[in-house]
Amino acid sequence: MFSFLKPQKTVTVTANLPTCLTDAQRAARYDGPVQEALASWGVGSVTGGTSVGEAAGRVTGCTVTMQIKGLDKKLMDRLVPHFESLGAPRGSVFTDDDGKELRSFGSTQVLVLELDMAGLPDAVKAEHKTDELLERINHKISSGGRFMGQRDFDKTTELYFHCRAIRNVEAALAELLADHPLCAGARAFPLAA
Repeated sequence: MFSFLKPQKTVTVTANLPTCLTDAQRAARYDGPVQEALASWGVGSVTGGTSVGEAAGRVTGCTVTMQIKGLDKKLMDRLVPHFESLGAPRGSVFTDDDGKELRSFGSTQVLVLELDMAGLPDAVKAEHKTDELLERINHKISSGGRFMGQRDFDKTTELYFHCRAIRNVEAALAELLADHPLCAGARAFPLAA
């Protein structure tokens, strides 16, 4: 009887996201907006996050850890679309303290555009900037994908996009890959989930 008077249990929930975002990019794209949502719902807070990568330096996964009070199906049904509205990729899962999967989610795929910066002449790099290229890409892909971040390596620059229909975005990028000076030697590929 009077079960509504019982204190609600607080649990740790971790969102595991197969994406290339660095710590700073993840914090801006996920941690902050999720913290705002949890606070506005009055159910908890983000307590941490990580970005994990390969030996070569590319990030291949991120986590967002949350303390949530009164986690139930109804609250999980609010969390899933919120994460998906932020661009959560397919293959994402919520897990509990023990690593048990609570629910899978995600509505996008990660597309990596790798620019061969080492192979470009200095004059091309001086005349063309990735910001200008990104502006053209965003115009081309329209609502089919969302730019999520950039990472500069010794010889390459990688641009990360979360796409609802990856083939449509690849097709939209094909023209740029063929004629934009920064795209000489570039390649686009999906991140394996």
